[in-house]
Order: sequence, then structure tokens, then C-alpha cells
Amino acid sequence: MRKLLILILIVSVVLAASCRKSERTGSQPNETQAKRNLQKVDYEEIDVDKLDIPDRMKEAIKSGRIPPDRVKEMLAQMQGGGDAPLVNVAQVNRTNLNSYLVLNGVVEPERTVEVHARLSAYVKEIVKEEGAYVKKNDILALLDDTEIKISYQQAKIQLEQARLSYLEEESKLNRNKELIKKDLISEQDYQASEALYNQRKLDYDNRQENFKNLQLQLDWTKIRSLAEGYVTERLIEVGDKVNPNQQVYTIEDFSPLLTRVYVPSADSIKLKPGMNAEITTDILKGTAFQGNVKLINPRIDAQSGTVKVTVEVYDETRQLIPGMFVEVRIVIGQKENILVIPRKAVLYKQNKTFVFVLNQMQVSQREVTLGLSEEDHVELTSGLQEEEVIVVVGIESLKDGQRVKVVR
Repeated sequence: MRKLLILILIVSVVLAASCRKSERTGSQPNETQAKRNLQKVDYEEIDVDKLDIPDRMKEAIKSGRIPPDRVKEMLAQMQGGGDAPLVNVAQVNRTNLNSYLVLNGVVEPERTVEVHARLSAYVKEIVKEEGAYVKKNDILALLDDTEIKISYQQAKIQLEQARLSYLEEESKLNRNKELIKKDLISEQDYQASEALYNQRKLDYDNRQENFKNLQLQLDWTKIRSLAEGYVTERLIEVGDKVNPNQQVYTIEDFSPLLTRVYVPSADSIKLKPGMNAEITTDILKGTAFQGNVKLINPRIDAQSGTVKVTVEVYDETRQLIPGMFVEVRIVIGQKENILVIPRKAVLYKQNKTFVFVLNQMQVSQREVTLGLSEEDHVELTSGLQEEEVIVVVGIESLKDGQRVKVVR
């Protein structure tokens, strides 16, 4: 069937070319020319009627529409190829090669910060919605501050009165200190003046603390972000009453992002902090993000036999989103300018590795030694020379010394 398909393809090309030539010249091959062409073909060697081809192809050969040299080429492909299998080949070449540890994980933010209310009040205004990018101390929402403002203004007035009283008593006390030195006032009067000064000072200090507390409460009516990042959760609405320590927002820091992977204990010994990693996801096909190993947990999980490894991911484009399922490839080895071959060219037999080397359309099986591997390629440490040609596709049914046909 394969021979027939090849033959049909060749005949179709020739017929098309013949038709185009006839159209250009405006004449068809005459009977004399056809006979002259057929004379060039050895009919004892070519029995057209016995060929396993469609009748229209036989007629095309007999009429001379298929040139004799093309007929010979077709027969050579049928006879010379025999049952030779079709194969694809590749050259042994040099390149740089990385070896990866491939793991799966989920993208997480660098940190998650919960924002809580500090006092009891009603929500007056929502300033930042979910998805908004905020900086530290940006206002997220406003609480009703009417009552606190009244108390704040009263405390401010009372503080000023206490300050004036305190300063007045301080001035009197300083004057009485001079008078008592000259025995111009009694000890009893001096102690009374000192006691009144201490009382005014204590009152002023209390008023000052009360004022600071109300000032702080007034500031707490502005719910602020505690970190830079994105608003991922808003838990309040306008008109809601919030209470102290109630969570109202969630802020997540996406720079950098993290992904935690669980590495088999046998592979974990190959890892070190700072190793390069490549992160990909099916959601963003064709895009790879760079990162590195940040933390390696010193313990092995007894149940799974794995070690938790934290990989830091950098994404200035903001395309990666927490919750995405990703593939993490950590580089655990790297070599430059080494001989490599396609992994699919390798045949495994009895704990040994072999390839089929092509030479003049004949293959020979050769044992090779392999090293580092990366995706579809593997390092060749011995057994082949640079630029030798090996079979890549079709190795399963090959035998040592077998002739093959190369599909180009």
C-alpha cells in the first residue's frame, strides 16, 4: 500500500507536468513520439500490464505521457526499496543542556494581610473595591465619625483649659519658691500651692491622654491598608455596623508570588536556595516566568516522604494570579557545548542503551552512554561522534544491519 501511494503521487505530478507542457506547446504527444519513448524502456524488464497500479496509470505509461526515465525511477523505488522500513533521522550535534526537576504547585501571594476595624461604628463610604491596587496607609473605607468628632472637639477645649490652669499654677509655684526662701510666706501656704500645681498638672495630663485617645479614634474611622498589594476581599457594605476586631478587608501582596511544591526526599538533596526555576501554566501557554528556590523545609513529611520547597516567582506583567495551577521546573544541572541526541532515538535493552546509526541507507545498532537529560533531549557521553546520523523515528522494528528508506 505504501509503494502504491508513492507511485500514485509520482504519476500525478508527472501527469500534471505533462498537461501543463501540452497546454504551453498547444500539441499532444503523437503516436510516433510515444513509440519512440517506449523503445527506450526495456519491456522484458518492465511488464506494465503486470504492475500493481491503476489502469489509467498503465495507459499513461504506454502512451508516453510518463517519460521513460520517470518510469525507471518509479520501478527503482519499488524494486530497490524492497521491504525497507521508512525512518526519520537526525544528526548528533552540540548544545547547552539543563536538567530539570519538574513539579506541580499552586501560586500564592507573598503575604496575606487581614484588615480589622478598630472601633464600633457604621460604614459611611466604601473607597476601595476588590481588585484595586493599594499602598500602605491608603484609605479603604470611611466610618461614621459624627459622635467622635463632637467628643474630640470637647476634649480639645477641655485640654486647652487644663493647660492654662496648669501653666498658671506652675507660675504661682515658681513665685512661691522665691518667697519661701525669704520667709515671706509660710510653709503651709507653700505646700498648698505645690499641691494645687500637682493637681492641675495631673488634670492636664489626663486631659491630654483623653484627647490623644479621641484623636486616635477619629483616625480609626478611616480604615486603612496595612500593606501594599491588591484588595482581594471586601467584607463590609455601606450602612453595616462594624465592631472592634472585626475583619473588613483582605490585602494580598503579589510581588513576588510564591508557589510551594513537595519534592521527593531523594531529589530534595539536589536542591539549594537560590537555584533557578521556570514556572509555566496551561492558562498562559507559551509564557514562562522566572523564579528561584527561596526556602527548603528541613523536615521530611513522614506520610508522603516529601520535602516542602518554596519557590519565589517574579511577574512584572501581573499575569500570574494566586490560585493558578502551575508547573515548576527547577534547574538541578547544567552543561555547555555537549553532544546531545533526541530522547526518542534511544532504545533500552537489558539495562543498556542503544541507538541505530545510519550509513549508506543501512543501520547498525550501537551501544551508547547517556548523561544529563532535558525534556526531549539527552546528553551523549560516549558511543557516537559529532555529526553522525542516527534514526529518530521508526527504531522499534529495526534490526542490526537492516536497510532502510529515509523520509525527508
